Amino acid sequence: MTFEDRVSALASLGFSPRQTRFLVTVALHGGFCLRRQFAAFAGVQQGAPVRGFLEKLVHRQLARRVTYRRDRGYLYHLHAKGIYRALGEGDNRNRRLAGPALIARKLMLLDFVISEPGVQWLATEIEKVTTFTERYLLARADLPQRTYPAGNPTKPSTTRYFVEKLPIYLAGEPPVPHFVYLEHGLAQSGCAQFLSDYATLLRRLPAWTLVVLTPKDMPAPTACTRAFEAFRDGASVTETPALDRGQLAWYFEARRAVEQRQFDRLSVAEVARFRELHRLNAGSSTDALFKDWMATGDRSLSELPFHVLPQRVNLEVRYLSHQYSQFGDLPGVC
Repeated sequence: MTFEDRVSALASLGFSPRQTRFLVTVALHGGFCLRRQFAAFAGVQQGAPVRGFLEKLVHRQLARRVTYRRDRGYLYHLHAKGIYRALGEGDNRNRRLAGPALIARKLMLLDFVISEPGVQWLATEIEKVTTFTERYLLARADLPQRTYPAGNPTKPSTTRYFVEKLPIYLAGEPPVPHFVYLEHGLAQSGCAQFLSDYATLLRRLPAWTLVVLTPKDMPAPTACTRAFEAFRDGASVTETPALDRGQLAWYFEARRAVEQRQFDRLSVAEVARFRELHRLNAGSSTDALFKDWMATGDRSLSELPFHVLPQRVNLEVRYLSHQYSQFGDLPGVC
């Protein structure tokens, strides 16, 4: 489902289009919200209309109020299963209550999502998998994933993708994936592990940006910056070269000759070149492209979004402008 599909799916609730869009955004990005966040999303001042909308959610049992400090107002949790089911996310864990640290992380991410209304957000697992396998032609094996054994040994294990549940967005022309990482600013950063988990995906993209979020009252995310620089410098040495159309067409011609044992069609230098390209590209989405090329010829390559070398990699550090101290001295540190 697209975002607009989801807005349409909730139209029967009877809220205004702007309110409905906010409900979809909250449901997909954490499940929790504050009054000021709806005011910012709607572009209105806090007051009776904002309070009335959120209290109506509570009255209709679509949301519940949560309080952590009396002097900081209510927190609202969108929990109604009917809403998530209508959005195609009936089992989404955003319906569940969470502890203060996790709620703080969710609110921080929602603040950032609201601040970037003009980009394409990938909030759910299926949106991320579909985008990278269909738009960027990557194999599922290239995506960050974890496999969980079934409780019943007679049943297959389950593989989940993007388990950190951090949002990703596409921005720019052509659209560049931006990977959001929430950093608490402490010396013990998880950013290096995050980059390691995403390494295969990142190294197969022509361009990407790491967006590091941190609360304004936390130290600068120097550990995360160092982790990014180390990853970037290492990737520049070990990076798998992307292929343009001409290179890919040559590789497919050579691969067909090798698989059909027509070795006399290749010189010694061409065999060496083929072996190197095959080592770097076999076992990825290139295999699927080769199958299509064998069936349809060069026409299958005409509209593919090929990489342009060198890989374009960027780091952006964004400081969140709000306080989250009602969730403890180190909000967001789980």
